[in-house]
Amino acid sequence: MRLMSYHPALLRSIREFNSGHYFEAHEHLEEALDEVEGDADAWELYVGLIQIAVGYHKCASGYPGGAKMLGLGLEKVASLPAVCAGVRLEELRQRVREDLAEDDSVQERLTTDPPRIMLTPGK
Repeated sequence: MRLMSYHPALLRSIREFNSGHYFEAHEHLEEALDEVEGDADAWELYVGLIQIAVGYHKCASGYPGGAKMLGLGLEKVASLPAVCAGVRLEELRQRVREDLAEDDSVQERLTTDPPRIMLTPGK
């Protein structure tokens, strides 16, 4: 079995995101945007993940606009396949949808049941 290679910025971002450091997660992906500019799916994925991370950062911090950013990120990744660049998007999309539906309790849910970005183990 061959292991899939992942962009180092994507791995750093996912590590930060899954640790609840959403702001840092978005920064790692922003650093890599120039490198994926020619790949439409990777661009949409990275921008969508950036918006989702910013949305969760705003929700966790009590800043306004978190739901709007989550919605923008969800729109950005909506047309991508269930697995894109090794990222298991369907689980993340479902979680964002749930959090948008329960907007009033997102901040609390982030501490008790934080969202996670999962990768496929390989190809």
